[in-house]
Amino acid sequence: MLRLGPLRLHWSLLLGLALFCAPQPRALLALGYVAVLLAHLLAHALAVAGTPLRVEGVMLHALGGELLGSGDVSPVRRSLIALCGVVGQAALLVLALYVALPAELSEAFIRRNGVMLLLNLIPVKPLDGALAWKLPQRLRSARRLRFRGAMRSSRAVQKDVSDLLRKIRSPKVR
Repeated sequence: MLRLGPLRLHWSLLLGLALFCAPQPRALLALGYVAVLLAHLLAHALAVAGTPLRVEGVMLHALGGELLGSGDVSPVRRSLIALCGVVGQAALLVLALYVALPAELSEAFIRRNGVMLLLNLIPVKPLDGALAWKLPQRLRSARRLRFRGAMRSSRAVQKDVSDLLRKIRSPKVR
């Protein structure tokens, strides 16, 4: 079971709501904003499931949310977790393209969500783009490390070689 801990609301959430709903503040736009934030956060949470990371809280801010916690994962996994928030928003956008929704919800899920998605991909901390854009480089590095590891000999071969060297170096008994 996925536990997210206490929910913290960042002050920028109100600013995000005001910008998301401007110039026509309506209830369905505000509901759409909340749904976009939840899709973003849920995608992060699903990406963290099954990792050694321990989620101790959730911070909602203007462009999505962050999972607060402890633990360590590989750099590749960290980039994937960051990318998943944006992927959650993209999934909501694609779903809204194919489902008949009221005009305001459609506007929230497609156009305004798309703007938030693009802003979130800017490669600046604390936005997801700061880690997500590092994914290709991190995958190449991981592949190189895996290749180097595959070139190493097995423990059995290493033991055989060390035994043979010990026999060669030991003084001969007559």
